[in-house]
Amino acid sequence: MLGTDGAQSSRDPAERRSVAAPNFHHRTGLSLVEVMVSLVIVTVATYILTTTVMASVMNASYKREKAAAAEALANMVEEIRARPASEVFALFNSDSSDDPYGPGTGFGHRFEIPGLDPQLDRSGKPRSVGEILLPGRGAWLDESFSQAEFGMPRDLDGSMFVESGDCSDRYVLLPLIVRARWRGRLGDRQMEIATVVVDTSSGISR
Repeated sequence: MLGTDGAQSSRDPAERRSVAAPNFHHRTGLSLVEVMVSLVIVTVATYILTTTVMASVMNASYKREKAAAAEALANMVEEIRARPASEVFALFNSDSSDDPYGPGTGFGHRFEIPGLDPQLDRSGKPRSVGEILLPGRGAWLDESFSQAEFGMPRDLDGSMFVESGDCSDRYVLLPLIVRARWRGRLGDRQMEIATVVVDTSSGISR
C-alpha cells in the first residue's frame, strides 16, 4: 500500500488495525470507584429516610402520650374540685385512716391512666402513673412545713399567721399538684398541673 508520498507504508497490518480500531474498554460498565460512590450515596439516602420516618413515628407517639396524660390530669382536677373543699385533703391524701366516710373510703393519692406505661421504681416495680401531691405528711397538715413545691410555709387557715400544728380540719386554702409520670417511646416523661383548692364558704377569694 502506498503512502501519500507514493511509498509503501512501513506499518504492518496488525499495527494499522490497532491504531484504527477505537478503544472502548474504559467506556464500558462502571469502575470500582464509581460503584463505591454509588453505594455510599444510596446508604446515606436510606439512612436519612429511615431516620426521618422513625422520628415522625416517635413524635406521633409522644403527642398521643401527652394528650392522654393531659386529659387524665384535667379530669382528675375536675374530680377534686367536684368534692367539698373541706374534704379534699382527707379524700386524696396518702393516709386512708382520716377518710371522711370511714377508713378506706377515700380516693387516695394514686390513680391509673389508661394507655400510659408506668415507670419503674428503684426495685424495678411499676409505679402508679397518676399521683396527687398534697402538702403535709399523710393525715397531718401543718402550715409551718417547708415544702417549696407548694409555696410553704404559708397561711392555709386564713388566720394571717403561719402556725405549727395540724390544720387539716380548718384549712381554707389547699395547694396541690396532680402529676403523671410514664415510660414513653422517648423515655421517661412527666407532666403535672399545680392548682389551689379554695373553700369559698370561708369568704376568701382567689
